[in-house]
Amino acid sequence: MYQHILELMKTFPFSPKIIVTQYEEIERCASEYGFEAITNREPELGISHSIHLGLKAALEKKPLLDGVMFGVCDQPYLKRTTIEKLLQACSDSDKNIVALAWQEAIGNPCVFGKKYYEELLALTLDVGGKKILHRHPEDVELVTAQEAKELIDIDTKDNE
Repeated sequence: MYQHILELMKTFPFSPKIIVTQYEEIERCASEYGFEAITNREPELGISHSIHLGLKAALEKKPLLDGVMFGVCDQPYLKRTTIEKLLQACSDSDKNIVALAWQEAIGNPCVFGKKYYEELLALTLDVGGKKILHRHPEDVELVTAQEAKELIDIDTKDNE
């Protein structure tokens, strides 16, 4: 399933392309797709730890990076055209957070401008970027997915 996302993202022109994982198989595959794999040796620290690892690695590569896109590897219905729409919204909007959504549900991927790097690095435990979105609704641009199922994250409790 993770190969779908790697395949989708590999052709987009942004860099660096980083994946944070605890699995060696995903690390090997990510490398084959041109991603830098960062090993999360402490997944028990929650999603915030993965965010920290990915953001720090990206900023080491490109310290002046204007924004970062976060996503998950278990969205099998996510489409390339939806990612294109999300990236276009980043270019067109004056907002510093751009996220994929369907009706009231906000999902992944999500792009955060550099304005929010410190807040991302301050996240703790199993808290992700949605906390920042909810804290700054005036600075969020929501991009509607083509279909509701694009937001389905296979390992969430809502989908079990």
